[in-house]
Amino acid sequence: MVAVELPHLHRDSKGDVWIDESGFRVLDLIREHLAHGWGAEMLQDNHPQLSLAQIHASLSWFYDHEDEFLREIFRREKFSEVILEAHVSVSVQNRLRSLKNLREA
Repeated sequence: MVAVELPHLHRDSKGDVWIDESGFRVLDLIREHLAHGWGAEMLQDNHPQLSLAQIHASLSWFYDHEDEFLREIFRREKFSEVILEAHVSVSVQNRLRSLKNLREA
C-alpha cells in the first residue's frame, strides 16, 4: 500500500501531521472534535482561520488513522497525568514541610 498525503496536510520530521502552515496539528483539532463532539462547521466556528477544506482533510486523516490517533491521545494524557501527579505531590510535600517548619519555629 502506498502512503498518500492529503491536500492541506503535511507530516513533520517528528511524525506529527500539521494543517498547512496554520500552526495547528491535526491531533489538536481531533482532540477538540472528540472532546466536544464538534463537527467540521463547529470546528471552523472556533477556528475561523482554518478553511472547511483544511478541517475536512484533518477529519479524513483522523478517520483513516483512527487507531494511531487514539493511541497517541491516550499516551499524551497518561504522560500529562504523571507530570501532574509529580507536580502536585512535590507541591503538597513542600507545603507540608513549610507548615511543619512554622509549627516548629
